[in-house]
Amino acid sequence: MTGFAKDFPILAQKVYGKRLVYLDNAATTQKPNSVIDTISDFYKTDYSNIHRGVHYLSERSSERYEKTREKVSDFIGARNSSEVTFTAGTTDAINQVARSLEPSLRGNEVLVTGVEHHSNIVPWQMAEAKLKAIPMDEDCNLLLDSVDITDKTKLVAISHVSNVLGSVNDIKEITEIAKDHDVPVLVDAAQSIQHLPLDVKDIDCDFLVASGHKMYASTGAGVLYTNDRFSDLMPAKGGGGMVDKVSLEKTTYQEPPLRYEAGTPHIAGIISMGASIDYMQKIGLEKIEKHENDVYSYARDRLLEMDNVTVYGNTTRMCGSISFNLDQVHHYDVGLMMDKMGVAVRTGHHCAQPLMESLTIEGTVRASFALYNTKEDVDRLIEGIEKVEMMYT
Repeated sequence: MTGFAKDFPILAQKVYGKRLVYLDNAATTQKPNSVIDTISDFYKTDYSNIHRGVHYLSERSSERYEKTREKVSDFIGARNSSEVTFTAGTTDAINQVARSLEPSLRGNEVLVTGVEHHSNIVPWQMAEAKLKAIPMDEDCNLLLDSVDITDKTKLVAISHVSNVLGSVNDIKEITEIAKDHDVPVLVDAAQSIQHLPLDVKDIDCDFLVASGHKMYASTGAGVLYTNDRFSDLMPAKGGGGMVDKVSLEKTTYQEPPLRYEAGTPHIAGIISMGASIDYMQKIGLEKIEKHENDVYSYARDRLLEMDNVTVYGNTTRMCGSISFNLDQVHHYDVGLMMDKMGVAVRTGHHCAQPLMESLTIEGTVRASFALYNTKEDVDRLIEGIEKVEMMYT
């Protein structure tokens, strides 16, 4: 293995006798040795529950947990670590915001885009809000001049990067439009936190959500950034750890962020996010972004050159994911055959059925990239597609 791939032990294996080419990173990323070692070391030396014990292991576990909060805070540009709540992932974070804002959302509107993941659709519907999409053109560029915010609009909830197309939305401009109407903004950064630098102060969003497992850390751990403006929200979950004083008559809550972290969290998973941030920062975020852009552009160009391939989306800025279909070949069949060639891609609607409906298709083949992918991986993808084409001609 060459480049960054050597840091990821899972990539050293062969699949059906061929070197594994892992192109399903929008679903979840692989883990570098440093993250794996951090998780193992935590369980071997420091494991204990946090915040509630005065003994040595609890103190050390709590210290590592809170140190991770500081790392995440710095990584996303928060003003202070109290703005960072740990969650079980992006979906959990969005659901928490939906539960907390439900009284104001019920019967009103949430403005989204037409490329949203179901996780940024269903929770708002469960809060009895009506969803309204920002219009987009045939290339899936958002038509920001057509943004329609009314007195019924109580929240703007937008993905930074589409998990299907790789389209990068101009979240700063959208936030500026929303703030002109005094409407809060939630940014779904699940598909951007591993690819693009984030600064919540510059974006000026009120909420930002992301998942650890998409940024080289463990599953079951995520981030909810909440602007101090919303620091007094009613907690969406109740239980141990988030309370100040409890009686049978009344309960008072801790100050943020602990008031939003009921119960025992996935401590090791959260600590692994600190290790993944350390890993990315050691390489350098600018270096990662440049490398990924080179690989992504190469992949997109190669796919667009193919006569029997349709590539979806063509926005001003793109990263992460590319969705395509082969003429006359079902996307599921393509995925199965690519797997036999050692290339892991995703097929289906990618939890974005409204987008598929607007594109008038059932699903796509999706190749999604991470820092360990190379142009050689792209060549393997193209080679696989060509072999699939030959089987059907």
